[in-house]
Amino acid sequence: MKTDLHRAFTLIELLVVIAIIAILAAMMLPALARAKDSARGSQCLSQMRQIGLAVRLYADDHEDQFPRSQHSAFAHGQLPWGRAIAPQLGRTEQTWSNLLSGVYHCPADRRTQPWSYGQNVYFELNPDSDDYVGSPQTWRRVASIPHPVTTVLQAEMSGDPNNLSETADHFMAQFWVTVQDACDVAAVRHKGRSNYNFVDGHAAGREPRQTFDPAKQLDLWNPLLAP
Repeated sequence: MKTDLHRAFTLIELLVVIAIIAILAAMMLPALARAKDSARGSQCLSQMRQIGLAVRLYADDHEDQFPRSQHSAFAHGQLPWGRAIAPQLGRTEQTWSNLLSGVYHCPADRRTQPWSYGQNVYFELNPDSDDYVGSPQTWRRVASIPHPVTTVLQAEMSGDPNNLSETADHFMAQFWVTVQDACDVAAVRHKGRSNYNFVDGHAAGREPRQTFDPAKQLDLWNPLLAP
């Protein structure tokens, strides 16, 4: 008697196969999600490195001075940092807005507006301004920063998810007194961490309390206090 090598699967066998595939898919989904999150975090970090390098190149062309943010740029007849460093990122003043959907936007940022990154406003304060808190010294030049490796230049912004027209591009870190005051930093975008640019040009992931924690007298935003 010949054996039927082409016997069809029964309905029960098909259901068992489908169930096994579903179980394997369910087991793989968390791993795939983690891999996707990790890739987004890596891309964000790479973008911040590009921005940090662009700031240093800008400073090289502008007497070692940092670009200003919207906080003070217009009052001094300058462009805010997002537009000011556009040439260093391969764009012009006319096409700089293309960066808002590219290097200025973290892939893990669910908002469509505004950009994902903000600059530390300490680098554009004047000792006689009403919003300056601390030493009368100014920090306009890169060379004036005592500890560039540990001083925060830029970080990821959380913003208001209900206000998609928000366009702030800076952190008013000089007013922070408690950890809660630093709520503008995107604290949980990358598994409880946020990406930061530092004055020396390197970028790294940090937990918010690793950059600002008054209880431990830690403040990496203030150039005078960064260790």
